[in-house]
Amino acid sequence: MPIRSEMAPKLIHEPIPHMLVPTKKCVVHGWYFPYRSGRRECSSERILVNPYNGCTINCPMCYARAYGGYFEEWNKTGMVTVFKDIDKKLDEELRRLYYASCGYFSPVTDPFQSPLEETYHLSERCMDVFLDLGLPVEFVTKNGAKVPDRLLRRMSEHPHNHCFCQFTLLSLDEEVRKALSPGGSTVEEQLKAVQKSKDHGLYVVVRIDPILPGINDAPRDLSNLLDAVKERGADHIIASVCDINTSYMGRLLSVVKSFDAKIPKLWHSIYRERIGLSYQASEAYRSKVFRALRELSSKRGLTFALCMEFRKVGRNYIGMNSEFMTSKVCEGKIVPVYFRPNLRENFRPIPGCDGDCLSCARGIQAPVCGKPFLMEADTMTYSKYLRLKPDKSLFN
Repeated sequence: MPIRSEMAPKLIHEPIPHMLVPTKKCVVHGWYFPYRSGRRECSSERILVNPYNGCTINCPMCYARAYGGYFEEWNKTGMVTVFKDIDKKLDEELRRLYYASCGYFSPVTDPFQSPLEETYHLSERCMDVFLDLGLPVEFVTKNGAKVPDRLLRRMSEHPHNHCFCQFTLLSLDEEVRKALSPGGSTVEEQLKAVQKSKDHGLYVVVRIDPILPGINDAPRDLSNLLDAVKERGADHIIASVCDINTSYMGRLLSVVKSFDAKIPKLWHSIYRERIGLSYQASEAYRSKVFRALRELSSKRGLTFALCMEFRKVGRNYIGMNSEFMTSKVCEGKIVPVYFRPNLRENFRPIPGCDGDCLSCARGIQAPVCGKPFLMEADTMTYSKYLRLKPDKSLFN
């Protein structure tokens, strides 16, 4: 009988069935698309951390359902994979770097998904790793009720005030929330989380992300949603329109039919462009929604931006933020890249840096970091971060 390796995946039955696997790959990495690809709209550099592959929020339209590996297993069976000791490996990697960026939790799964985060606390522990080194963090969650007060306090105490929070709110209708993010917090809990974060003095982003035609795109509903989040302290709005991948199309259509049997016909008229295995809403529809949201946000003193929205021009894709964004950077909050002169010190912001690597790469502004990978808004891997050595001109 073969002996199970300590490095092999392990099935854990409590608190819910999930897979526990060792963290083997490098944890530190940045955005998937570099500027030169034409598919990057993310303004600022981030270190993306996913302690979990798969998510108990179970949104039927989650784009991660189209991914392979552990995500494919989650899409088929609902089994989430947990990366054991990812916080320890993250700490080892960050302690070898002279340059680093704000920690992003998490790009494709909810960092506070329940009950796994309450069991392992991996997102919270990884954020502590960043904060212990003087680096800022941000999170995006649909489960605001589970964000620890202790973490909000730590974020609010960051010496350079560069930490911030993002909460997804698709609608004020609780029935919409139950259908589209069944494992998340209620609408009222999300609103309370917005207010609690603001009470801690933190910058707060609300994501209406994604918008689904016929479900949460009515102008009056969007207007009421913006009124509610503005009242609770939101600073910035991010929006996108749902793309539909064939890997989860059936599941999503069955959900939207429960709202209105006519929606599939509506979607057939809107989702006309296919990119690989995904369908994208028409540019005319998206522009109409984004124009309305930009105007509604501006009237309330909220800045506005889009998340990964493009228009097709020939064979190329052009980001739509140049037309609709009213903030300097897509996430609203200015967060510089950080550095340190030696490995014994904590990180601190690069003087004069506003973190907008995308504008530097486009030639819109002059870079101050002097580091080609960052100046070019390249795909930042751990090996590239390791190659960034301290610049003596920044030591003062």
